[in-house]
Amino acid sequence: MRVVEDGRVVGEGHAIDLRGEPYSSETVRAAIQGAETALSIDCLAPSRWWEQLAVPDDGTKPLCRLVAAARARGCRSPTERALAAAERELRELTVEAVSTASTRRQLADAGTEVERLREEVAAARGRLQSRRETGADTAEAEAALEEATRRLSEAETERVAAEQAHEDAQRRVREARDARERRLRLQDRVANRRREARRALAVSVADEFAAAVDAVPGEATLSTEPLKVDGGDVTAALAAARVADLHAPVLDATGRFDSASAAADALGAPVIRL
Repeated sequence: MRVVEDGRVVGEGHAIDLRGEPYSSETVRAAIQGAETALSIDCLAPSRWWEQLAVPDDGTKPLCRLVAAARARGCRSPTERALAAAERELRELTVEAVSTASTRRQLADAGTEVERLREEVAAARGRLQSRRETGADTAEAEAALEEATRRLSEAETERVAAEQAHEDAQRRVREARDARERRLRLQDRVANRRREARRALAVSVADEFAAAVDAVPGEATLSTEPLKVDGGDVTAALAAARVADLHAPVLDATGRFDSASAAADALGAPVIRL
């Protein structure tokens, strides 16, 4: 491992102390991940789980670190396939936002218009009948009745369409309700599978974690009922880093070790002390 800034070798070896240099943890982390900075760090590429484990004092929860350490070692949970399937099904599930308010209003308006036009047709028919009985000219009354009947027919067609639209909206509301209930069931399933996976992964490295705690300063213990890590968060973080296979260096600013070399020996990994 080598740390270089603008052509100047700042440090090299399995353990490097950068406390005398003006580099923040964020700057060093970015350099390790290959960001374009003035600082260059030549080391193995970080593993997928390095981000969660490489900085022991960054506030990541101890149990999350232990699960990440198990994954970094290649451990798998028996429920991972079921979890992945449930997560995929949840992602693919869409719940449509549907309301029947608009179609209900349109149906009511269409019904009102039909009733109004029926009354208009009845009145036009009555006027026509009256003119026939008196022997008066009926041409205008017949035209009025024909026009009223035509508009009534159109309104009845529109009401049928409004009924169909409202029925369709009601069906979609039912489907959306069913989808929401299905989503809740899937969310519960995903949460349960995640808990099962976390437990299985944490327990799979319980012995390694206990041994790692013995190798670093402080005390920490994995409890299974309920599943949690008791003791010091930093101690648990250091132990999780020792359990994992991180490839890239651990960034140690905990002050728990006498030197960068002591930290590297305890953690079984390259270390940059900050």
